Amino acid sequence: MFWLWIFLGILLLVLLALAIHDLTQRNHAILHNFPLIGHLRYLLEAIGPELRQYIVTDNDEERPFSRDQRRWVYASSKKQNNYFGFGTDNDIEGSSNYLILKHSAFPLLHPGHGGSYPLPCAKIMGAHRKRPRAFRPASMVYVSGMSFGSLGAAAVEALNRGCKIAGAMQNT
Repeated sequence: MFWLWIFLGILLLVLLALAIHDLTQRNHAILHNFPLIGHLRYLLEAIGPELRQYIVTDNDEERPFSRDQRRWVYASSKKQNNYFGFGTDNDIEGSSNYLILKHSAFPLLHPGHGGSYPLPCAKIMGAHRKRPRAFRPASMVYVSGMSFGSLGAAAVEALNRGCKIAGAMQNT
């Protein structure tokens, strides 16, 4: 029984020290306004993906702002990394809002079909800003921004020549 009182006393002192620390720190408003209990928010946020996976919602179902949008705002406001990883949580195959172009390194040759299938871009570049030289790109397929310094001169030249042949734009 004596050891129980010692353990409870030490636990109380640790919690008191943590509460004083929470009240005096200025980095986290939640911990300052809700000492001790504010730590539960960070714990629930840390295990949130596991809870949403099985229990609540996914990252895009919450309204008016999704979990992904709020995560981006929180990271941006704290000047932390606000980049997302590759991939998506969205159901892109079940939605009509996503265009999927299936890549084929070795496409089948169909006799009687020409090799050129124009796929013009739906957007007119510069029209929204009323620019005098607005244009519609010849292709909606682009070469995305890459680290061209690490690719090498031959690879960058091959990308540029391919873009010229396809009439595609290149983001540098």
